[in-house]
Amino acid sequence: MASTDETGQAARHAPPAGTAPPAGPPAHGSAAGPGARMPRWLPRAMVLALALIAAFQLGSWAFHQLTGLLINVLIAFFLALAIEPAVSWMAGRGMRRGFATFLVFLAVLIAAAGFVTLLGSMLAGQIVKMVEEFPDYLDSVINWVNGHFHTELRRVDIQEGLLRSDWLRNYVQNSATGVLDVSAQVLGGLFQLLTVLLFSFYFAADGPRLRRGLCSVLPPARQAEVLRAWEIAVDKTGGYLYSRGLMALVSGVAHYILLEILEVPYAPALAVWVGLVSQFI
Repeated sequence: MASTDETGQAARHAPPAGTAPPAGPPAHGSAAGPGARMPRWLPRAMVLALALIAAFQLGSWAFHQLTGLLINVLIAFFLALAIEPAVSWMAGRGMRRGFATFLVFLAVLIAAAGFVTLLGSMLAGQIVKMVEEFPDYLDSVINWVNGHFHTELRRVDIQEGLLRSDWLRNYVQNSATGVLDVSAQVLGGLFQLLTVLLFSFYFAADGPRLRRGLCSVLPPARQAEVLRAWEIAVDKTGGYLYSRGLMALVSGVAHYILLEILEVPYAPALAVWVGLVSQFI
């Protein structure tokens, strides 16, 4: 009787005639079939990775190309911070901020031009004096060599040997090629100086507007922190430069008096040089 019941249950669970039995689930770890498709997220992930790599390469190239400009902007920012107290003081007494910035820049340029003029006059005078006295220096050296080494050197022979030497010819050719390099460097330096002056003038003249524009994109709590940091930077930078300038003035005056007492030539230029080097360099 039991065998008859089991046979009936097997017949009820058997699939209909003409149909294949359902396939079971694939075994764990088995390989996918040849018709399997890749996940939908894989193409988007590959495109995103390529886009990130391209953006990184482009940003790195742009940063290396703009490194010089970024350094000039940073120098201009600190220069603007240095003259900010003077500009704010003049603007607080009714003067337009742009005109006050122009006056401060004019005073700085006049001081720099005076310093360069003093040093240039001293250097030019020393070069002219050295060229005029060079034959006497050469004669003294030749006499010393002839007296100590018992030689018979003459200045005319040395001059002719120098003029006919390959070393002098190569030196003149290299100097002629180096003139172009020096000219290019001078022009590049003037362009960088002009860039720094323009950015620093803008930072100093439009300092309040620049601060408002920067703080407008920040939450209120961050705005207070940025303004506080800005004020601290202005006070510290300006105070440092002004204190160094005052100490350079005192040092220059003291050295000028001492050099005049000792009757040293070019006392004003040397005093200015010592004052600036001792405090700023």
